[in-house]
Amino acid sequence: MKHLKDAKLLIEEGDSAGAMAVLENLLSLSPRNTEAIRMKAFILDAWGRFDESLSLLHTLGKLSSSDEEPYAELDKRIDEDRESLIYSRLTPEGRWYFQFSPLQMLISLIGLMGCFLFLITSPTFFEHSKSSIPPGLLFSFFTLVVIPWFLLLLINMHGIKKILVGLTGIQVFYGMKKIEYSWEQMGHVVIEYDPNLKEDYLHMIVYSRSTREPLFNFDISKTKSVVRARRHFVRLILSYIDTVSYVPRGKATNKEENNSEDINNNKNDSAA
Repeated sequence: MKHLKDAKLLIEEGDSAGAMAVLENLLSLSPRNTEAIRMKAFILDAWGRFDESLSLLHTLGKLSSSDEEPYAELDKRIDEDRESLIYSRLTPEGRWYFQFSPLQMLISLIGLMGCFLFLITSPTFFEHSKSSIPPGLLFSFFTLVVIPWFLLLLINMHGIKKILVGLTGIQVFYGMKKIEYSWEQMGHVVIEYDPNLKEDYLHMIVYSRSTREPLFNFDISKTKSVVRARRHFVRLILSYIDTVSYVPRGKATNKEENNSEDINNNKNDSAA
């Protein structure tokens, strides 16, 4: 299958748009080509077009009953929906999403181990409290307890802590600061992806209806997403904002161009 080889080569070269064009052409001639459907679903998911990718996976499952791969991917999506219940909370105000940082988890674990180690060695500390404190004990306490908790404090003072997607709008808590906009103030959403799928880059930018300025810029990439269950998070926001466009990386910086061209492209995408 020369077309499939061409698509794979283009993906390796970082040209996912070119690969998509090849796959579209191939599927127009052979709509039941499971490998082409699988590759298209993979590209759409990397572009942030999660629902379209999911629909293709369901189609793939119907066409390839003996192949377990589409079912494995569907299971991952189901697991992520379950994660939305673990890492978020539904309240009368709306759904709260909480930051999940692997770095924060690691530092917390180190700090916990440091506290445990200090408690074990604490008798030694009290024995020397009236005289000199052993340098080794001071060093372990400083490196395993003080530094981790200081780093945790810095992490909690920067970046997104939690997000409320509610009936009235979105509230984002950055450390000690809160930013809030109503749905009436939000005009459209741009999801910005990197055509080179080797780059883990995917952002959801929410723009103002009146000023066309970006209000929120959420990192929803696979490994650096601001929240877990990112697909569920995106789907919930898009349930309130109908206008969404998908653009390559860097194209969302020109707000005038986005509003004159990209939103119109969204209508074509929806029709497709």
